[in-house]
Amino acid sequence: MKKLEGNKLVALLLSAGMATSLLAACSVNTDQLGQGISDLGNAFNTTATEAPAVTETSAIASSEETSGETSEETTAETTPAATPTATPSPTPLPQRVDFSDYTEIDLTDSFEVTVEEFDESAHSDDDTVEFATFSGTRLVVTDADNETARDAINLVVDGFYAEAEGAYQNVVAQIKSEYLTTGVVENTGSVSVNFEYFTNGRALSVLMIYAVRVGDSFDRKVDYASFDMLTGHYVTMSSVVTDTEGLERACKTALADAIKAKALETLQPTVTATPTPTPAAGTTTTAPAVTTETTTAPTIDEDALPKASDFDVIYIAPTASDTEGVHKVTVIGIAKDGIIYEADVEIDSYADLFNRYGTSVFFG
Repeated sequence: MKKLEGNKLVALLLSAGMATSLLAACSVNTDQLGQGISDLGNAFNTTATEAPAVTETSAIASSEETSGETSEETTAETTPAATPTATPSPTPLPQRVDFSDYTEIDLTDSFEVTVEEFDESAHSDDDTVEFATFSGTRLVVTDADNETARDAINLVVDGFYAEAEGAYQNVVAQIKSEYLTTGVVENTGSVSVNFEYFTNGRALSVLMIYAVRVGDSFDRKVDYASFDMLTGHYVTMSSVVTDTEGLERACKTALADAIKAKALETLQPTVTATPTPTPAAGTTTTAPAVTTETTTAPTIDEDALPKASDFDVIYIAPTASDTEGVHKVTVIGIAKDGIIYEADVEIDSYADLFNRYGTSVFFG
């Protein structure tokens, strides 16, 4: 054991004595000290676990500021949710319809067509010189159950007539100017317009022609229109057949054959009588004289007749037939030389070339 020096030992003893005297003089209440330490610990625990209360005004202001600062960011970043695709419901099966009580409907429309002849002319002021004539026919559908179809075809026909009338006025003005300049009319003019119609009771087809002639000058225009008088539809070749070129070829051939057959019908056989020979002098004949006749078969110049390939334009107009179960059309062909030919042709052998709509119009 280490031995303390004398001075250090004395100092240690003095320090111990002073501490004892101090504790005795200050009568400390240890119970209150412990309670204070406990309260201090509770205070620290409360601060760590409970948030301080916030007033309602401060919370609202803070919310408005935060909302104002972040609304633009929220709008820019928010992506709308995709709308889910609805699953289609299955298509119900069609209901069976009982047609036993249905009656057949006649699809033939009723309408009336009127064709009138007219004739007029233009003269000089003293009526001594004729400038031109204007003549022909006018066509109008006067009555029809389908007013739309009636008005449509009347517009087409009236438009063609107006065009012909305009050509007539031009001819009159031309010749009148010549007369006022020279005092004479070298050639008078003429304009003719004609309408020819065909119908099978369902469709109405109109062939329109006008011609202008002044001296040796000649000009002509041909047009054609066909209307379904039940529906009002404008009927074209492509709207009624599945093979336009095939039907046109067939109709051109049928038209050429019909023209040839008609030409043969006009020919009459030539009968030539063979004269009875005169008996020689001094010869006695006991048998009666016999006169013989020779029949010459007619012939035609087939080269002068048009061939199927000679037709540049072909029109097919539905036409009524007198025979039940037989369907006809009037085939109108314009040859390369400008001559217009017509012939009635049976079309039952061409039925497979028509579509469903064409069958109802031409075979209904």
